[in-house]
Amino acid sequence: MLSPDRSSPFPPGRWSARWIWAGAEPGRHVVALRRVFELDRVPAAAPLRCYTVGRHVVWVNGHEVVVGPVRANPREGHTDVVDVHEHLRRGENVLAIQAVHQGGDNAWTLQPPAASGDLALGAFVAELLLDDELVVSDDSWEGRVVAGWTGEAARGIGGRGREIVHAGSLDSGWRTDADGSWPAAELRSAASLGWSGDPRPPSHPVGPYGIRPLPVAPAIEVPVRERGGGVWNVERVEVGTLVLDVVGPAEACIDITAGEFIDDHGELEADDVHDNRLRIVTDGGRRTVETVDRYGFRALRVEADPGCTVHSVTVRDRNLRVQGDASFRCSDPLLERIWEVGRRSVTINSFDAYTDCPTREQRAWTGDSVVHQLVDLTTNADWSLARRHPFLAASPRPDGMLPMAVAGDIEGRDPTVIPDWALHWVHSVFLLHRYTGDAELVAPLLPVVEGVLRWFDRFDDGTGVPTDVTGWVIIDWAANYTAGVCAPLVGLLGRSLRELAAMSRWVDDAGTAAWADRRHEQLRVGVERLWDAGRGLYVDCTADGPRGRAVSEHAQAALLVGDLVPRERQQRLVEVMEDRDRRVWATFMLPGEEATPGVTRPFTGAHLMTGPPEPWWDVEGRVVGAQPFFRYVVHDALVAAGRSDLLPARCRDWAWALERCDTSLAETWFGGTISHAWGATPTRDAMTRILGVEPADPGFGVARIEPELGDLDWASGRVPSPFGSIAVQARAERVEVDSPVPFVHRGDRHDAGRHVLAP
Repeated sequence: MLSPDRSSPFPPGRWSARWIWAGAEPGRHVVALRRVFELDRVPAAAPLRCYTVGRHVVWVNGHEVVVGPVRANPREGHTDVVDVHEHLRRGENVLAIQAVHQGGDNAWTLQPPAASGDLALGAFVAELLLDDELVVSDDSWEGRVVAGWTGEAARGIGGRGREIVHAGSLDSGWRTDADGSWPAAELRSAASLGWSGDPRPPSHPVGPYGIRPLPVAPAIEVPVRERGGGVWNVERVEVGTLVLDVVGPAEACIDITAGEFIDDHGELEADDVHDNRLRIVTDGGRRTVETVDRYGFRALRVEADPGCTVHSVTVRDRNLRVQGDASFRCSDPLLERIWEVGRRSVTINSFDAYTDCPTREQRAWTGDSVVHQLVDLTTNADWSLARRHPFLAASPRPDGMLPMAVAGDIEGRDPTVIPDWALHWVHSVFLLHRYTGDAELVAPLLPVVEGVLRWFDRFDDGTGVPTDVTGWVIIDWAANYTAGVCAPLVGLLGRSLRELAAMSRWVDDAGTAAWADRRHEQLRVGVERLWDAGRGLYVDCTADGPRGRAVSEHAQAALLVGDLVPRERQQRLVEVMEDRDRRVWATFMLPGEEATPGVTRPFTGAHLMTGPPEPWWDVEGRVVGAQPFFRYVVHDALVAAGRSDLLPARCRDWAWALERCDTSLAETWFGGTISHAWGATPTRDAMTRILGVEPADPGFGVARIEPELGDLDWASGRVPSPFGSIAVQARAERVEVDSPVPFVHRGDRHDAGRHVLAP
């Protein structure tokens, strides 16, 4: 779903430019396009707008100005709009574009339908406004297919195939000099069924384009160092395109594999290779080439034919940067380090979408990103990606359910759905409501939210409670049984219904709010079947046999955040979750053994196709612990039960993650990638729980500041708001606040400004 546009210097309606390309090749291919134009003087502003059915890099006189467009469903593309006047000069100017047509869906690309006509084979359109004159894409441009730049079919979990780059296909000066030797660019007709006959955009399958909703991040270059033995590495996980200085005989090959882990012999670990591979074909000369695709890695394995040399490797990182002056300090250096590593983990997963991880997949998963968003809202003054994520994922199927990942191969194939991921997405919409207070922004998403929640009505067992919900009910990478009525799923549904009711009242939709309240009450009554009075806890599900006796942190936490637990039981559930002696680290990824935190194990996902195994732990006496992702729900549950004081100690569990990698966070306590931002909950908690800063009213018109030190001696920091940073220094004996907005503390309202308060 398109988010509301920023203002554009270009008029609405039909463009003046034509769609152009070079060749009409099927499959993945790269084209180069350029236009030479003369200027008598450099204008004060020179807005450029462009869009590619594919992906592009745009240069003006050799200066990179934008990489885009941002990923989206091809029916909802966004034009890049940038002012390029600072790169113009009097006399001859060169506008150059390198564009890729993927030739099929991959982890970050969803192709337009084949019925889109010749646009489905790749197309580019641009307009450059120079005072009252337009430079437009048409057949006056030059264009050529970049020979040898292609790729293999995607395979494996990474959803990508090997990229192939021919080093000699483009001369080094093509972006700055044009001698007229290239053929003319080819015009695309944009014809489709019912075509109006006009070849200019807007054109099927895209209606009028949105405007790029994200800032353009300039590239930061990070050198990759040669370790020896064909291995090159960096100090921490980096992500970006690779720039390589290479030399080799004609048609020789340099093969590069990217990964996260190096074994004791200096080799990439075998189970760490997810088809993140690149082949460079040399041409007899020394060349500098840059990949089209982005690679996330800590190490590269380079295998070269005789006579080939790699002189240097650089990563060009274009991820969005953290803005503002957010900070966190406290009396525990471990928590400070965890805060920093969590923030870094989100940064390396913030490109044109929140991504799963930069190393394995680079997919935009619908549910994972709620934690990324929470970290941005609480530590980053730039909320553009936090705003973008709910709209990107608002791509419902006809039945109302969301794809489990969007704007890529999974949305295209629709292999299954993750119903609970859609409920985490609803929470993302609610966070947008709370933090921005922008009704115009959030209102278009509410029908999608309602559609998601009404999807669960299909599984109503007659009491208003969903039973035997289809799809992949993942909950977490822990061992969670979900058959019949699933407690964690019902809890998340309860939270979503509460949130829809609140947002609907906010936009004066009393009918939807009443429906959500009624459904929530049905859940509150129906979930009683999961209460085990003898043990004083909720079981995970209503499955038969031992599975129906299993217990997890997830069930207790989700029902608490879903407001489905009677008040008199809440402290008992806190005791259940806090009893570390009863906790078992069970996961279906390691059947038959305990997944001890901090001890890396290779794991299997076989249960995803065969169903979960029978429990191998004492289901009567043990409680399955949550893995890093679901801990955000567990922590919110402790807050809902009035026990924020427990969170500093809870956040220290992330020391396990630092044992695996001390610069970015791991996917689980025991294995998986080491670049997963979905585990960055402590970074959020430092700001919203320890410093205690949250919006009291939507949009931060009034803040709530309730520091909770737990076992800490002190904590201090700055938390972003739309009106500037809120500074807090908290000790046991006093709290100092400097806020640009009024705030509530311990039930008392205070004006904006500096205050010294009792704790």
